[in-house]
Amino acid sequence: MEQTILIRVDYMEMGSAMSRDDDAPRRYDSSHRLADAETRHRRIVEEATTLFLEQGFGATSIGQIATAAGVSPQTIYGTYGSKAGVLSRAIDVALVGDREDAAVIDLIPAFDEVRDAASASAFGGHAGIIRGLNERVAPLIRVMEQAASSDPALAELRTRLIGAIQDDCRRWITQLGAAALRPGLSLEHAAAVMALVDSPSVFSILTTDVGWTADEYQAWLAHALPHLLLRPDLLEG
Repeated sequence: MEQTILIRVDYMEMGSAMSRDDDAPRRYDSSHRLADAETRHRRIVEEATTLFLEQGFGATSIGQIATAAGVSPQTIYGTYGSKAGVLSRAIDVALVGDREDAAVIDLIPAFDEVRDAASASAFGGHAGIIRGLNERVAPLIRVMEQAASSDPALAELRTRLIGAIQDDCRRWITQLGAAALRPGLSLEHAAAVMALVDSPSVFSILTTDVGWTADEYQAWLAHALPHLLLRPDLLEG
């Protein structure tokens, strides 16, 4: 009898709590839905990246990405607009992670060390960072390059990415200062040279086509940039 009463009391207390919860005003909590959406978007980008690298852009369909990510094609179109939009987001994530508001320039140290110490050795740290960025993004850039000639959306993406690299390099060269540059080399031309040498395409050619290791690329970049950009008397440092 005592056991029955205890069970009944517990049940009544639980029922009372449920009644209080039902009567209380409910607050809409969007945090779980937002987290679910972020997880879903991350999964789409990860699966799309794998498919793009394995099959190329043309051979990969929205349907394949949707199946691999466990979402509907409509979800992908609603989020990214097109397959080119998915590739664009995959490139962004490869560069700066999931931070949509981050810029590549934020990942690169300023050239204070070069300007203050007037030393070519300061480019070593820059080369290491560019190597890391290119290791992540160059394979996807290669996918984009191979399909850009036949896809207007990718051609536009390519133009925007080249412009972004040039803008970043222009800012870096401005920090370096005109007085540190080789004689006759303008800030604009120096930025163009740096954009070319730093580009994921050059990294891809040297490591994928020529067969260099990433270490060899980094060493070459650390040596090439100061010799292409700095005054000869600054190369002794």
